[in-house]
Amino acid sequence: METKTTNPDWELVQVAPTAPRFTVLFLPGLLGSDQVFSKLMQSHFFAGKDIRLIAGNPPGFKGLPTPDGFDFSIESFAVLYEDLAKAEKVDLMVGHSYSGNLLIEVAARKNFKGKLMLISPSLYRKAETNELLMLDSFSRKKLLSGIIWWLSYQMMASVFKPYFTDKAELALAVKNGTKIPRPVARKVLLQYFNHLDKHQNLAKRLTTTSIPVCYLRGSLDDIKFTEDDKKAILESKLVSYLEVEGARHFAMVDKPDEIARAIVDFLES
Repeated sequence: METKTTNPDWELVQVAPTAPRFTVLFLPGLLGSDQVFSKLMQSHFFAGKDIRLIAGNPPGFKGLPTPDGFDFSIESFAVLYEDLAKAEKVDLMVGHSYSGNLLIEVAARKNFKGKLMLISPSLYRKAETNELLMLDSFSRKKLLSGIIWWLSYQMMASVFKPYFTDKAELALAVKNGTKIPRPVARKVLLQYFNHLDKHQNLAKRLTTTSIPVCYLRGSLDDIKFTEDDKKAILESKLVSYLEVEGARHFAMVDKPDEIARAIVDFLES
């Protein structure tokens, strides 16, 4: 892997074959970083496939600066994602959790002409975990906001622990997560829930896509997703659904080979 900074606002980590046929861009969830895709990018399923793999740390994430006047909205992040995808000639964007939601917006905007894979985004507010719902609620109370975010950063290890069984992976996830300034993380979270509230349920917005989209989730995921939700997103023939048995919310950490195989199949389909 090598880190490069072709875009001044992003930190990119990539695996690049000599003559790639496809380029895949991985995008992290809230408080995430390129680290969550490390196992996936090293999967043997990518060997000999001539696929360029890029894990992107977006502006504001991992302590990176944000553009002047940036408002942290889903729409504004979607523009940054599209611009990077164009600059790097990306064929497939893979977004985890929060970034999965961003890619729904990318699909609805219809500027990106490649393919999209969403790893467990929340289609509506009540699909989120109780912990994140509580954090959003307290973040909107001026006197409590600073305290709750300070506590959240102090407790980040316990928040990530259910998803990282390896102690070194857990420590790195916490280290990278706490690099994000708390005021930045708060703005990202609030704009995320504002977006969910604006659209109520993103299933309909997803089905307006004009490009192929794969909705992927782990069978043990704690993000709520019902049979009605599945039926709703599959109203579009361009949307497919894949459930990975035994995977939790960080499906690419639990089952990297299964996700890599799904990516190769999706690219070549």
